[in-house]
Amino acid sequence: MKTSLILLFSSLSFSTFAQSLLLSGELKASENQIFYAPKSDTWRVQVQWMMEEGEIAQKGDTVVVFDSGTIATEIEQDEVNLEAAQEELIRITTSNKENQIEAEFNFKRSELLLERARIDAAIPQVNLSTYDYQKNQLEFEKALINKQKASEELLQVKTENNVAYNKQLLTIEQLKTNLEYNKNQLASMSIQALRSGPVLYANHPWNGEKAFVGMTAQPGWKIAEIPAMSELYIEAWVHEIDYHQLKLGQQAQLLFDAYLQQPLSATLSEVSTQPEERLQWGKDAYFRTRFNFSAVALNLLPGMSAKLTIGADTDEE
Repeated sequence: MKTSLILLFSSLSFSTFAQSLLLSGELKASENQIFYAPKSDTWRVQVQWMMEEGEIAQKGDTVVVFDSGTIATEIEQDEVNLEAAQEELIRITTSNKENQIEAEFNFKRSELLLERARIDAAIPQVNLSTYDYQKNQLEFEKALINKQKASEELLQVKTENNVAYNKQLLTIEQLKTNLEYNKNQLASMSIQALRSGPVLYANHPWNGEKAFVGMTAQPGWKIAEIPAMSELYIEAWVHEIDYHQLKLGQQAQLLFDAYLQQPLSATLSEVSTQPEERLQWGKDAYFRTRFNFSAVALNLLPGMSAKLTIGADTDEE
């Protein structure tokens, strides 16, 4: 009998002889702005600065700043490279115009020379010596070849100009993309509050310690949060053995660890339909519950611990 009593009282949530159920809970907020560690080129990122825990952040205040590393330097270099690339585009455009003007002039000149050679070649042989006649025919053939060559050179110049211009545009676009990316990266290193509320530090996902300035975090780690204080509730986990004792609407006596002399009443408003394992508590399964309450006079902050007692006395109230 003694052994049975020890086992009965050693569980996280247990039933007493009066069929009461004692639960440990935590104060939660229905809505939160969560601050996550951003992605960076170095994979991990260091927390450089945080607003003091418990301090009330106003909308727009900077709450968390991560080490930006070399991002600021890269932005400066991107801006220099972009300016140089835009100047190079102006130079290419000017050079392209000059090359095309020259190629068009050579083509028009070849057309005029061809027309003159055609006139000379059309003179009948009887009016010229054999030498002059053959010379005119040869000059006409050369003019035809020169015009064809000038036409091909003009087309090549236009093609090369178009390639050089578009290639430089792509270079500028790439630099703009890199600059925008780095600016966004830099902006993500400083996160502002979207609502007013107290700043709460998150727990390290591995060792459970509170986040702190100087810690190194992986992308996606929760660093801090600002809860909405308009709708607070108690979250408690009930062992699968005690699940059958729960029913929605049940009343419970609520006692915050910080206000042991001020008991409150809470109502069971939600019970999960599937149990979950709580690794820190072993391999047993637990059901998540939510209790609503009202405590206007108390100065509460999410994360506070509380005790809930469900039993015959509270059920009858």
